[in-house]
Amino acid sequence: MNEPAFYAHSANDAGVRHALREHLRSVARLAHAAARVAAWRDEAALAGWLHDIGKYGDRFQARLRGEDEGLDHWSQGAWLALNGACGGPAAVAAALAIEGHHIGLQRASSDIVRRIKPAHIITNHPLRLALSDPDPDRLFGRARADGLTFTPLAEAMAALGSHPIARMLDVRMLFSCLVDADFLDTEAHFNGDAHGKRPRKPGPALEPAAAIQALDTHMQRLGAGQPADAAVVTARRSLWEALTAAAGEDVGVFTATAPTGSGKTLATLKFALEHAARHDLKRIIIAVPFLTVIEQTAAVYRAVFAEAPAHYLLEHHSLAGLAACRT
Repeated sequence: MNEPAFYAHSANDAGVRHALREHLRSVARLAHAAARVAAWRDEAALAGWLHDIGKYGDRFQARLRGEDEGLDHWSQGAWLALNGACGGPAAVAAALAIEGHHIGLQRASSDIVRRIKPAHIITNHPLRLALSDPDPDRLFGRARADGLTFTPLAEAMAALGSHPIARMLDVRMLFSCLVDADFLDTEAHFNGDAHGKRPRKPGPALEPAAAIQALDTHMQRLGAGQPADAAVVTARRSLWEALTAAAGEDVGVFTATAPTGSGKTLATLKFALEHAARHDLKRIIIAVPFLTVIEQTAAVYRAVFAEAPAHYLLEHHSLAGLAACRT
């Protein structure tokens, strides 16, 4: 392909500038991969394609040369998503994600068309910035001339309307897919080598079968070393068997009500691993209240997976990592 005429970022330490078409391709691919199990994964990819399309503006390219400043290179992409530029329906969620990847996620209110409309932004920009190019169609045409192919979006997420909490969570997830993809590709450019090799490796895979074996081995050790009252043993076994059986059900919402001391921490892990193995799930996320409970739960799981690769278990909260920093 011909030498790039448009760039997303300035040169890295290897002297390589980041071609805009490659950045948009990569972010679209990464966002789609992050959303791979979601019905709106194609809309996540669309957000990746359009999120920096304003960088096709002459003023942004001048900015990379140090000749301009104070520019908005994202709002035009949000406007194109909202108006079905690729031949599909209005992609409100993608527009919100694109608008928010620099200014923070905004409300999916009914005034979004007015808020994102170029004529409105030119005179009422929330950050007092100028558009890198006032003509979204010119930007879209330059992207296509640069070799980018946009597939029409078959169906868009209903970001407005009924079930507002569910819609809000979906929008936030799509936004997260875009932001993470954009960050990873930009990081790969600036911190990678001359060939664009990424500086970080992906996290270890879940491997449910191996994890189940580790948990079963751990439970055998616990049973041999911690004799308990017969009634407690019976209650724990009953909970364990019930959650193991439930893991074979279809993906959905499950509840488990059991008293303190019944072994919920390990039994729910058993359920999660068996459920992941049955449905080919890639990650398990445990969300619990209070820092002390998070730390206790993480300590138990760390003992279960003591032989697992580094970072197999990620403990994430405001104090995570402080203990390691003090040692």
